Amino acid sequence: MKKIYLTLLSAASISLAPMAFADTTTNPQPTPSVVPASNFTAAQVAEIEALVSKYITGNPKVISDSLQAAMAQKQQEEMAKMEKVVADNKDKIFKNDADPVGGNLKGTETLVVFTDPNCHYCKKLHPELASLLKTNKNVKIIFKDLPIMGNNSLLAIKAMLAAKNQGKYVEVQDAVYSADKPLTKKQIMKLAEKFGIDTKKFDADMKSKEVQAQIDQNLELSKTIGINGTPTLILGESTVVPGYVSADDLDKKLKEAASASK
Repeated sequence: MKKIYLTLLSAASISLAPMAFADTTTNPQPTPSVVPASNFTAAQVAEIEALVSKYITGNPKVISDSLQAAMAQKQQEEMAKMEKVVADNKDKIFKNDADPVGGNLKGTETLVVFTDPNCHYCKKLHPELASLLKTNKNVKIIFKDLPIMGNNSLLAIKAMLAAKNQGKYVEVQDAVYSADKPLTKKQIMKLAEKFGIDTKKFDADMKSKEVQAQIDQNLELSKTIGINGTPTLILGESTVVPGYVSADDLDKKLKEAASASK
């Protein structure tokens, strides 16, 4: 609005030039000098404001396009900041032996996944990750579980990490992410029995300081990076991608990230 207003103020006469609001990205127009608003009478200012209002009313897309462009620029700036932090914290992100890992442990295409088991889009992403591993045998997935949605998520993550200690992380993870509702402790213990897990050790591990410490580390790391929602993905060793991504798009982005790193 301010940009449009100043452009009109700079016009030699009180008229609306046909190209005044055109996208000049591919055909830059000379930038007129801005005439101070004080040079206009109250009547002229009122006429300019009326013209601006009329133009916006007839061309509402101007405002929406401007807002979208501003939001896109802001997101790019935020992603650039996050990627700088990722580069500064590589060991914590990629070399934590306590993290659950899926796919090819020696794969050259790395995907780090920050998810919450009760997040809708995380649940939607989960089968896409499984599809990705079936079609791309060169992907290593590192899971960073975040209980951002409360105690139900915390319970589920403790169960997954405790199951990891007995080599059953994937089985419990699949059950948790495929559940329609958050699982209760009783339901989780039944799952453990179903998967042949030593339930006594499993229950003790769920309550252990080690499991809680890993969760705390994930939360602290996500805060350091600037992650404020799940899912958030890190492709390669730098590219941050927020939100749900399909298996096909993930495969494409992983290859692009790998190519860029070379």
